[in-house]
Amino acid sequence: MSKTRDIIQEIGDIRKRRQFGSAMMELPFRLFSLEHAFRNQKDHDSELVRYFPVALIACVEGYFRMAIKDLIDTGDPYLSNAEKPASSIKLDFSVIRAVHGKTITVGELVAHSVQLSRLDHIDVVLSTILGTGFLKGLETVTDRWAHEIGGKEIAPILENPNNVFADVARAFELRHIICHEIASAYEIKLQEVARCFESCVAFLRASDEFVSETLHPGAPLTQTDMNIAAWEDLEAKKSELEEAVDKLIARLDDAEKRALKKSQGKWLQYCEAWADFVAGDRAGGGTIWPLIYVGAAKATVEMRIQELCGFRRLSDRAKNGDD
Repeated sequence: MSKTRDIIQEIGDIRKRRQFGSAMMELPFRLFSLEHAFRNQKDHDSELVRYFPVALIACVEGYFRMAIKDLIDTGDPYLSNAEKPASSIKLDFSVIRAVHGKTITVGELVAHSVQLSRLDHIDVVLSTILGTGFLKGLETVTDRWAHEIGGKEIAPILENPNNVFADVARAFELRHIICHEIASAYEIKLQEVARCFESCVAFLRASDEFVSETLHPGAPLTQTDMNIAAWEDLEAKKSELEEAVDKLIARLDDAEKRALKKSQGKWLQYCEAWADFVAGDRAGGGTIWPLIYVGAAKATVEMRIQELCGFRRLSDRAKNGDD
């Protein structure tokens, strides 16, 4: 199996391991669990402490790969700006076909391929794609929620950006030591990990605000407005699904049409049941329940669209006598 075929499989596997398809949806759930585990250490086990920098940098790297994907897949100018980060990608026909057939996106391919093992890597890649200095931009990013909803004075999320960036860079160093060295004589102190933890969380918050405002400037902030916007987004995606179904039906004979309509009816029931399962009990889910439900439903609809489009392409190839 070629390396490029491995890349296609890896991207598919990464998709399956995510609960939602967006960086801004995935990050809070992962960080909440990690913060809870760190804050509730009772014995301050020195061995356990060594692994928090690993988990932190996994969040940082995973978030930025998703953010890069989201930016590029939005289109220009970010798609055009990605030419340089994408220049090291070696393409063969299987990758070209996967992108053309929408098995994977350009954003996923670039995000999967760029190096993000140091803070300066993140700065270079994001600055190139955004067309502006990324770390420099984070210095002045403010929390819209705190100001517009909470009524607080406008203030940067990062009170001391240089210290935050230094701590994030240090977290990368600690991750490297823990993952690539035995380092049995190297002591990693709880106080240093705590400082890195706090700075990485602040760094991710500022980054998410920056990317969010770049992609969706002035987006709704209240839970009600977010829920409404999410439902509208889901309805748009369902319309796209209906279009994909119609295009496939147009190519089928009567028996196949009946079978597809029956299949689609059962799939719609599955989609609703799966979203209900992911979101959990509605009564206990609070005001965020619709957002979780919509996120799960939208991701399922997107996979169904890809499935239908993939079947249509295979059908065309079979009719044309291609291998």
